Amino acid sequence: MNNALLLIDMQNDFCTPEGSLYIPGAVENCANTARFIQTNGAYIHSIYATFDSHCAYHIAHAVFWRDANGNIPPDFTEITYDDYTRGKFRPVDPDAEKRVEKYLQELEARGRHTLILWPPHCLMGSYGMMMEKRVWEAGHAWELSRPMLKADFIIKSLNAYTEHYSVLQSEVPDPDDPSTHMNFSLINRLKKADRIIIAGEALSHCVGQTIRDLTAYIPPSSLTLLSDCTTPVAGFEKHAKLFVEDMEKRGMRCITSTELNLAD
Repeated sequence: MNNALLLIDMQNDFCTPEGSLYIPGAVENCANTARFIQTNGAYIHSIYATFDSHCAYHIAHAVFWRDANGNIPPDFTEITYDDYTRGKFRPVDPDAEKRVEKYLQELEARGRHTLILWPPHCLMGSYGMMMEKRVWEAGHAWELSRPMLKADFIIKSLNAYTEHYSVLQSEVPDPDDPSTHMNFSLINRLKKADRIIIAGEALSHCVGQTIRDLTAYIPPSSLTLLSDCTTPVAGFEKHAKLFVEDMEKRGMRCITSTELNLAD
């Protein structure tokens, strides 16, 4: 059986306690993921690792915004289209106002996540953007055991005017930026696998949105989520639980990394 391993945003800002957007449980998730790669490396045929990557002034960072008093809003503020039309928030750059208004309209029309202002994270070139050490070491050892085979590293979320939770597309694709559109190149590579094994952060956001997008092109029965290698953002546990239950009903397998033995 051809096994592909998809590692979603296993980066220091999410996975280490000092990270700017640390997800409780991610330390254990990374340890379990590294152990899984070490144990099953001979039966993993491809590894795809994704990286969240932001500039400082990003639509989902507080410094991009000002409230009605001209102050930077606090982290974790939610901004709706109604908030915007009432003047509760405005972008720090007045030239971006029309673009931002259109974004908020389309985001709500798509029924995806409300815009949340996260602490600045995975800033380009920073330590926080780097892959968590144990996962990287396990992946590197896998590469060395497979001469001339390499893990595939995928950078996402470079566009400052749209969120990019899913590995495959941004929340609202920018017509002028192909990097925000559906990544059919990655989808077609993943289609070559009989089984796609998924780990990463966070289950409630980037992992969940990626799986939703994948299942538009790949049967859920081809997906296996390692339940001890992913955790939701704190406060979104119910959201993640309902997502997993729905995907299991559709055929996705959800088991721990120790229960899945690729040699069987």
